[in-house]
Amino acid sequence: MSARAYLEAVLPLVERLGAEPGIEQAAHAVAAAIGGGGKVWLTPTNHTLPTEATERAGGMVAVHALRDTISVQPGDCVIHGTPAGTSAFDVELAIAVKRRGAALVALTSVAFEDDPNTVVEHVSGKRLHELADVVVDLAGPVGDGLFENAELGFRVIPHSGVTGVTALWMIFAEATALLAAEGKTARFYEAAVVMGARERNERERADYLETGLGYRTTQATV
Repeated sequence: MSARAYLEAVLPLVERLGAEPGIEQAAHAVAAAIGGGGKVWLTPTNHTLPTEATERAGGMVAVHALRDTISVQPGDCVIHGTPAGTSAFDVELAIAVKRRGAALVALTSVAFEDDPNTVVEHVSGKRLHELADVVVDLAGPVGDGLFENAELGFRVIPHSGVTGVTALWMIFAEATALLAAEGKTARFYEAAVVMGARERNERERADYLETGLGYRTTQATV
């Protein structure tokens, strides 16, 4: 394995997302939540998604890290990203989200979840992709790693961080376009090191907290 080998292995997985039908479906779920005055939540996995897309430059204001499912309301959209959603935590979270009346988007690898060697922990025997309203299949090999390691006996150097983050930003980009088609401009944070951005971000967040809307109408000005 090498840096070049990783790039050559992960790029096809990134490129296949362009034809992954779950991306557009997830974008509609996100746009429906924000356009309806709701929120988008990223679940507390042990990977990069919650810190990648919340309260950051170029990120949507209405996207939040989910710390407790009690925060989820009907009409919200919850995005859960994982290499394979077969742990008891994954399934319990999915069940709780559905009970709260939110749309559940799963970013996962379906083949990994369904593989006979993958442990299914929940007493129900369910897997994340079986519970989600929308599934974005990140594909890739079982075990997440792109390379077999003969000495260790398992795969190493995972892809799901790269493919998961790419899928997430594709979803948000498409959702932004869907909102714009409805005459709604999604609220975004600007990079704080740009002159005047801190003040703009403060005004944007204050307006969001006051109105509860993660968008402005096209006619409105900042």
